[in-house]
Amino acid sequence: MNIATLPPFAAELKAWLEQRFPAAAQAALQAAALVASRAEEGHVCLNLSDMAGQHWQGIMLPELQTWRVALLQSGFVALTEGYAPLILDGDRLYLGRLWADELTVAAELAQRASATELTPKQARTVLDPLFAGTAGDDGQRLAAATALLNRIAVISGGPGTGKTTTVAKVLAALVQLEPAARIVLAAPTGRAAARMVEALKQARDRLPIDMITRAALPEEAQTLHRLLGFRPDGAQPRYGPGQPLGLDILVVDEASMIDLALFARLLAALPRHARLILLGDRDQLASVEAGSAFAELVRQAGRTPDGSRRLAAATGARLSPGRPGSALADGIALLHVSHRFGSDSGIGALARCANAGDSQGALQLLRAPPPDLAWQPGLCRDWQGLLLAQLQTRLADYREAVAARDIDAAYHHFHRLRLLCALREGPVGLEAINRLLETRLLHQDPRRQPWYAGRPVIVRVNDSVLGLANGDVGLVLESEQGLRVYFPQEAGWRGYAPTRLPRHETAFALTVHQSQGSEFDEVWLLLPDEDAAVLSRSLIYTALTRARHKVAVWGSASTLAGALQRSVQRDSGLADRLRVPADSIPSED
Repeated sequence: MNIATLPPFAAELKAWLEQRFPAAAQAALQAAALVASRAEEGHVCLNLSDMAGQHWQGIMLPELQTWRVALLQSGFVALTEGYAPLILDGDRLYLGRLWADELTVAAELAQRASATELTPKQARTVLDPLFAGTAGDDGQRLAAATALLNRIAVISGGPGTGKTTTVAKVLAALVQLEPAARIVLAAPTGRAAARMVEALKQARDRLPIDMITRAALPEEAQTLHRLLGFRPDGAQPRYGPGQPLGLDILVVDEASMIDLALFARLLAALPRHARLILLGDRDQLASVEAGSAFAELVRQAGRTPDGSRRLAAATGARLSPGRPGSALADGIALLHVSHRFGSDSGIGALARCANAGDSQGALQLLRAPPPDLAWQPGLCRDWQGLLLAQLQTRLADYREAVAARDIDAAYHHFHRLRLLCALREGPVGLEAINRLLETRLLHQDPRRQPWYAGRPVIVRVNDSVLGLANGDVGLVLESEQGLRVYFPQEAGWRGYAPTRLPRHETAFALTVHQSQGSEFDEVWLLLPDEDAAVLSRSLIYTALTRARHKVAVWGSASTLAGALQRSVQRDSGLADRLRVPADSIPSED
């Protein structure tokens, strides 16, 4: 094994274990390096049975039983009742901290998953006026009732399926049923929190509710890190089991972005009586860090007989029990009908192809694209000049607004179009594209003069002192005090001296991961010439669904097809921990 080819954390862990446990077998050290590498790829654990006897990093890994013996004799691996840097739980090998986080999440969810005291009749009485006049069955009423009747509710759906409209009605109902309840809104990033507030305000204004109810609905959202009280210099948040959050109802948007460790901290800090409503899209990219808890929760869907009866009574729908696999089953609702992407939407059709891994259907659609799709095939060198020429025109209004020092117009024009990169490095990676736009279109040399009017930046870390969050996007404009970076605030704008900003990057282009929680009028997705392991159908789907009106794909057919044929499944034991024995689920009389 060449340690130089390992990710940094995996290499450091292997070197540390070799020094501290010199008698450990190479097979155990290899497993430690492998589980650490997989953790950096987003996996929570390593399933030994999947990798035993396989090739990795130029070596042949041992057979399962030989491997287990080497691990348990290494000195740095313990079984579940012990304590060590690595934990072996059945055939799953964990980093100790991820194993503890998974146990926390599973235990907290199992303890909290229950029906609320609200009766189906109460739910129906308050929901009937909110859904009066709505035509068709798009699942929103069922989802709203699900959220009212269960202490933990998970609502999953793609763009335009009505997650925000549904939760606005849920909150309006809860305000009427529990007037004194403290409601808090949160999201993983600052941009997602801002988008959540914007969407909820639009939905609230359409609700048939009185002024008192409307005024009681929350109008602010915050990042999860700010909610939990994380400090820049500490790994532990302010709020936890010994100091729970002061709230009764917590709504979290873009929940697919929450990694396992953050989810564990959130659940541990939630008061025992509190409701938790998670909103997200199970088909989007999972979190940057290890875990895909939201998708695993959604896979627990299925109603118990009692849950079906309660939900039917609350909605008037005819329901039959599914095949519940966990105590969470009754609290999970899936929305499938998109009101944004209709039957004639090219974006919607392409997104469905991406989810299905239908590369042939996707390419056929792009070869004769409808008005809301465009495709520029070929290698980067074939279309880079055309890309710059089109951007020269598309950025004209933005540059004029910057020159006029008009922050409102500049922000409006900037967010109409966004370039999304699949990779950070390479000819069409994030760094290269941002540098290309700076030097070729704005004629700036960021190495000599990093700050200039018109530079967009995205904040990469949370800074509670400045009130900035990871994902916040600001624009640099001239002011009477010199260059200032302007970020949208509750009312107007707040300008910061460039030197005060926390860690940040130029943001003419974003990675697809960075774009989660945002929406743009138009998206241009830039694909690399060569296939890469990070390219997947979930990445393509996430990029496509950031667009409201139009998507342009730049890249070769082979790269796109390769991405759509790759489905990424993160290894984890959470789903198994959430399952309950079949004989513990009440049968229908």
